[in-house]
Amino acid sequence: MKREGFWRYATPPVNIQGVPLPFTMIYLFICPFPSKTTFWICTGIILFFVILDRSGWTVRTICTRIFSILRGAIASGRPWWYRHHTESPRDWSGLD
Repeated sequence: MKREGFWRYATPPVNIQGVPLPFTMIYLFICPFPSKTTFWICTGIILFFVILDRSGWTVRTICTRIFSILRGAIASGRPWWYRHHTESPRDWSGLD
């Protein structure tokens, strides 16, 4: 069995209480337009990431999951010579 390399988790993403570092700077962008509505929207975004982290989902795992779903199932292919020597001709289409 293949051993996982120790470099895989050498640099984990920087999080503060489950919030990715770029999203912690969201309050810097509300300085030109301070209002209660904008403050609560930014606080809601931060709380959303905290709740996701507490439930075990991170931005990286969600992105990985979405990309995996978009890619679809793994199609195992056979070379032409294998199909023609081991399978019957009705199985050559591969649409089963």
